[in-house]
Amino acid sequence: MGTVTLGGALPEKLEAIAAAGFSGIELMEWDLQSSSASFARSVADGLGLDIVNYQPLRDFEGGPRDQLVARLDRAERVFDRMEQLGTSTLILCSNVTDVSELDDDAVADDLARLGERAAARGFSIGYEALSWGLRVRTFRQAWSVIERSGAGNIGLVLDSFHTLALNDPFGDLADVPVERIALVQVSDAPRMDLDVKSWSRHHRCLPGEGDFDVAAFLAPVLANGYDGPISLEIFNDHYKEQPPAPLARKGMTALREVASAAMDPAVGRKALR
Repeated sequence: MGTVTLGGALPEKLEAIAAAGFSGIELMEWDLQSSSASFARSVADGLGLDIVNYQPLRDFEGGPRDQLVARLDRAERVFDRMEQLGTSTLILCSNVTDVSELDDDAVADDLARLGERAAARGFSIGYEALSWGLRVRTFRQAWSVIERSGAGNIGLVLDSFHTLALNDPFGDLADVPVERIALVQVSDAPRMDLDVKSWSRHHRCLPGEGDFDVAAFLAPVLANGYDGPISLEIFNDHYKEQPPAPLARKGMTALREVASAAMDPAVGRKALR
């Protein structure tokens, strides 16, 4: 479960997540604004929770060439924090800034450089296409850039919201090599007449509580043999006002139900149509 899903202080969130039966967390950067990395790691270790990844690194790839060294230095500082946390995966979100130099070659080259820096420290990168990204906004585009980079330690992050909000066909998810999928994030949402960024940041919900067919999205990934982490990453203002423990339990139930539904062959056939 992503820590962004719950309200409260970080220890309270982690206690709720562990009690609900989750084995790991996605740790959001702002959860360390009031807690040190060493403290977060200590609490997670004490609860038997794996810090699956740290996130996000934003607006890194494809920027002006004269700023590349500064951006790589920023990434190294993030790597320092990851070492303190004891996690080995960093989530990189696709660039959303208005950068004139943002082209496929620049994006791929920057990913290659970041992957090289990460590999030198034993880390991997999960690259996620944001549905309001300037150039990379679909999983297909993200995977193309990853392939172009040639970086073997960069995998694809699949997020149901970003695909379903754009009504982007997803039957070809089964074409992505399963070993190159770093993470699958699932969330639902009501259909809304709203810009996709605001929709994403404030109105996601647990699978089964909105209008998205999350099980159909997940079906081709599981059918292809994916057995990595599946996470609830949900940005919802109302959720943050609720006690974290019952919401975490509700989240575990929803996650189990959507995964079970996604393994139904009928759901898989629907996704491929």
